Amino acid sequence: MARAAVGRGDKPRGYPETPVARRLRVLLALLGLALAAACQPREHTLTVAVALLPSELPGYREVVRGFEQESGWRVVVVPQQYADIRRALAAEAAAGSGTLDLVELDIYSLPAAAAHVAVLDEAALAAELPALAPVAVQAGRIDGLRFLPHRLTWQALLYNHAVLGAAPRSWDELLAVARAHRGGIGMKGARYEGLTCDVLPFVWAAGGRADAFDDAAARAAFRFLAELAPTLNPQSATFREASIAEAMARGEIVLHLNWPFAMSLFASQGLAPNPIRAAPLPAGPAGTATVLGGGYLAIPRGAPQASEALRLARYLLSERAQRHLHDRLGWFSARRDVVFGNGSGLLAGFAAMHDTVRARPARADYPRMSRLWQEAFRAVAFERADPDAALAAAARQWATEQARTPE
Repeated sequence: MARAAVGRGDKPRGYPETPVARRLRVLLALLGLALAAACQPREHTLTVAVALLPSELPGYREVVRGFEQESGWRVVVVPQQYADIRRALAAEAAAGSGTLDLVELDIYSLPAAAAHVAVLDEAALAAELPALAPVAVQAGRIDGLRFLPHRLTWQALLYNHAVLGAAPRSWDELLAVARAHRGGIGMKGARYEGLTCDVLPFVWAAGGRADAFDDAAARAAFRFLAELAPTLNPQSATFREASIAEAMARGEIVLHLNWPFAMSLFASQGLAPNPIRAAPLPAGPAGTATVLGGGYLAIPRGAPQASEALRLARYLLSERAQRHLHDRLGWFSARRDVVFGNGSGLLAGFAAMHDTVRARPARADYPRMSRLWQEAFRAVAFERADPDAALAAAARQWATEQARTPE
């Protein structure tokens, strides 16, 4: 089984930064992007900004080296965090020109970044698009095809096999486990996108939609969450990806949802695949679903070498390159002919969720929609608000915001 990789848009954020430290980091990152590109001769050179861990850079450069040998072009890989790539992209768009030829962005930020990147020539991608999972391709369509799935990720259920024996397969079984192990169930309940990624699978599993707060399915999901709420670990109100994984490593919780990075973390601590294992999410009345995460490639509007950047993007989506990224870095591929793992071992639960992945709405106002789901959940889970009332309030607020938004 390949190692799991962290989806950069969904990874732990680390320790909080002060405003001054954050501004300094951003300025240094933007300066680094500019210097990395400026120090290279532009002729026959492509500059690519990708969200890579230090351990991933050598393997990624191996893949890029194949393109260099085939094309005769030199590729400068600039590893940066997603947030810094987004800021550099916006700065170059405002300037009307830049040095970046190809960038990787987290799926959450695609709607906000759409105006800063080019619409891609689908005819030129005719050989690659049919090989990609339709849900992954569709997530990159925002007023045309602007983004291509570079690597994917999604959540599964992580549980303590030594304590539970088996993972709960349904909502009823999950509730039974929660009542038998009060305080042992964790949710990423801080006010941030990770909470929405925990909530939407329940809404979808009830037959609901991400853009409908007050329909019957959403109410069914939130009534179930209201039943689950009294059993949650008290720290759930502050949990994020890293802190909830740490709580599980300490034995404070026995079950939670998380991304593949957590299994790699547990494996490095000698905790996975025993006692901690991954399993599919529990099924609701309409089945099961999980949220799509990952990184997407895009060509900036002011890319100096746009045609060659598209050629590089096609190479990175090829079966050869995607298989190398899977085998060497453990990345999940959007290609249907690059199937990860064998259905057993460390990532078995993630493999089982492969066909249930759903994308978040690709719309510019999604962050506001997401915040309403977060606030509704927190009201129900931590303030013991009536679930129907909390969703009705979210629906009214959403309608008000939609009325204020110009067409």
